[in-house]
Amino acid sequence: MSFETTVDVSLRPSLKLLKWLSTLHVLPLALIPFAMQPGLPMALLIAALALSWFSLRRHAVFGFGRRALRRLVWQADGRWSVYEAADRPLSAELEAGSLRYPRLLLLRFRLEGGGHRTRLIGGDEADPELLRRLRARLSTAD
Repeated sequence: MSFETTVDVSLRPSLKLLKWLSTLHVLPLALIPFAMQPGLPMALLIAALALSWFSLRRHAVFGFGRRALRRLVWQADGRWSVYEAADRPLSAELEAGSLRYPRLLLLRFRLEGGGHRTRLIGGDEADPELLRRLRARLSTAD
C-alpha cells in the first residue's frame, strides 16, 4: 500500500514507561513482607525483583542506550528506516508481531542486514501529532 506522505518520528527515552516499570517493581516489593515469612525465600524474591528492575530500567526498548531506536522513518512507499544512536539509517521491515493499543505501541523491526530491534512507545517520546499520524497510518496499513 502506498501513502502520500512520509512519517518521520524522532524519539526520546520514555519517562512515562520508566515510571510504569518502576511502579510495577516497587509495588510487589512493598507487598512481599505481608505475603511471606522473613527468610531466604523472601530475600531471594526481593533480590530477583531488584535485579529485574536494574536490568530493565535502562533497556533499549524504552529508548535508553546505544541500540535504542532514536528515529523512525516510514516512507510513502512503505519502506522503513530506523536510526540508532549512531544516527545512520538502517533499512528495516515492520514485523507482524508488532502491537498497537490506544496508548501503547510495540514496534518490532527486522533489520535488512540481520538482527531485530524493538521499541515500546507510550506517548511521551515524541510530538503528539507525529505519534497520532504514526498510529493512524499503522491502523490503515493492516
